Order: sequence, then C-alpha cells, then structure tokens
Amino acid sequence: MDIRTIQSYYEARGLQWPSAKDALWFYLSEVGELAEAFLAHHQDQLSEEEIEMLQRFSDEGFHADEIVSRVEGWIRNNDRVRKEDISKEVADCEMMLAVFMYSLTGSTPDDALLKKMKEKLGDHAVLLDNTPSA
Repeated sequence: MDIRTIQSYYEARGLQWPSAKDALWFYLSEVGELAEAFLAHHQDQLSEEEIEMLQRFSDEGFHADEIVSRVEGWIRNNDRVRKEDISKEVADCEMMLAVFMYSLTGSTPDDALLKKMKEKLGDHAVLLDNTPSA
C-alpha cells in the first residue's frame, strides 16, 4: 500500500505517527490478533503443536499490546472480544509493517521486496519493470 494513503488515514483519525520502535510493538500486537483470529476460525484444521504455537503468538500479541497501550496518543480500537475476520487482521499487519519500515528506513516493504526480487532475478529483473505497484 502507498505510504501516503496510510499517512492520510492517520491524519484523518487524528493519530500520531509512531516511532519505529512503537510501530514494531503495534505490528507484533496485530500479529497476535491475526494468530487469534486464524485459531478461532481454523482450529479444527490444526495440529496440537500448531494450536499451541498460535496461542503463544496470540498471548505475546497481548503482551505487545500492553506495552504499546502505554504509548501516549495510542487509541485502542479493538478490544479483542469479538473474532475479527482474518482479512482485516492481515490488513492491519500490512499497515503496521509498512509504518514500521517507513519509520525506520524511509522506505516501504513493497520497495524492499521489489529490490530483493530484482536482485534474485538478476538478468531477468526486467520482467518486473512493468509490474503494477500496490
């Protein structure tokens, strides 16, 4: 996603742009929510080991949420009582990962991924030049 869209969203909601460290905690909190949502909807398809691991991710996400909730200006908009749909949790993870990356480096995960792909493709990197950006 275009980082300017995310910045506009933050402005419209009256949110402060987080530091890289705080954005990382936000991201880890969102990963916990994603693990919880996936577990809630797909537990019957998982092994005991996978269930245990997703539960640990969920618990650690709660811990990250506790840390980030002490950041001044943070607005908590999900009480984790209802099981959100997985697509919304993925979107939250994507947004917070982009915010983290941009706060840390001034670039986006999309930029880094495209660069990595081009490096791996070598001479065939030209194939990516006409790929529409997200």
